[in-house]
Amino acid sequence: MGMHWNWLVVIYLFLGGLGAGAYLTSFAAEMGWLGKNSGLKRMGYYIAGPVVGIGTLLLVFDLGQGFYKPWLLIRLVTNFNSVMTWGTIVLGVFIGVGMLKGFLTFINKPVPSVVTWFGAVLAVATGGYTGFLVSVIEAIPFWNSGIIPAIFFISAMSTGLSLTVLLSSIFEKTESDKRREDLTHIVLIVAELAAVAVFMGLMITGTNGLIAQKSAAMIVSGKYAFQFWGIFIGLGLIFPLAVYIVQYYRSRAVRPASKASSGGANNAAAPKLQQHHSYLAIITDSSVLIGGLALRALVIFAALPIWDGIRIP
Repeated sequence: MGMHWNWLVVIYLFLGGLGAGAYLTSFAAEMGWLGKNSGLKRMGYYIAGPVVGIGTLLLVFDLGQGFYKPWLLIRLVTNFNSVMTWGTIVLGVFIGVGMLKGFLTFINKPVPSVVTWFGAVLAVATGGYTGFLVSVIEAIPFWNSGIIPAIFFISAMSTGLSLTVLLSSIFEKTESDKRREDLTHIVLIVAELAAVAVFMGLMITGTNGLIAQKSAAMIVSGKYAFQFWGIFIGLGLIFPLAVYIVQYYRSRAVRPASKASSGGANNAAAPKLQQHHSYLAIITDSSVLIGGLALRALVIFAALPIWDGIRIP
């Protein structure tokens, strides 16, 4: 059986969540939730609108009308009984607000708080919509679960945080409260692991029927087992989780020692930890991004339609 949706859709779902997560990362930093001196207050705003815009453009092209009959796309915003219509509206408004917030932040102009908060609400809606769009399709039992939006949203937050940290460390070279960032990473990855475990457990036990069970079996022990266990779970979740845990507890050990000593030995430990983190962040945060893309690819490509179980004599 061939794919129902292709890589354009996978990338769209990934970029939609990524942009939403990046905006919410900088929003959380601006609110002080990632530490008083977080260096993540700007980069997420810069990339949120463009990233979601690119993803939406890919979806438009995938619909088949973007190249030769673009005027037909007006139907996307006229059927208010459709999930896609509301999603298109949310995406469009979020791209506009995200671009505005990013531009004003870039030129160091004050941004009205109502714009910032409105963008955050739209970012939450965008991150959830990428999963909700999939979960409402009843013809694909593997997708038709309320846990899918939760998984996609947690993944959006995790990947958005990783991309913002990665780009901030490369282009802005700002200092941050690494302990708070690492703890946030840990919480998000553990939450994602738990949500995926519950979802796969329900699918494997046949809660959504035989067809969904077949899809889950393809992922856990079938043709997509390596992608699931090796790339998504191993590279995308377990590896970065281990790194963040080690970094978090190392930073806890270094900070008290640095405060207690007025000599240079312990004070020199903190810069070394910072440098180590900056090198390791490129690999670790990239792994989180790869895992986020792998998650969406697995969900899309392993899905079997309900009629796949029907055999006509």
